[in-house]
Amino acid sequence: MKRYVGTKYLFAKPMTRIEYNTYRGWVLPENEKHLANDPGYLVEYENGGGPNHPNHAGYISWSPKKVFEDTYKEV
Repeated sequence: MKRYVGTKYLFAKPMTRIEYNTYRGWVLPENEKHLANDPGYLVEYENGGGPNHPNHAGYISWSPKKVFEDTYKEV
């Protein structure tokens, strides 16, 4: 297996797991209720695929705070 480094341009907004699920119109699964207030970010990728939400031009997802902050730096 080979090792790679990638570059992505994205927008991000702080948002808890439950806030993200509510924004998407999703119900938080019962087995994730204890994670509802986990801090994280709504992430919108500029070059990561087509839109998957009517309020966004790019693909959105949610990332846990530590994963996000260890991976991305503000430009």
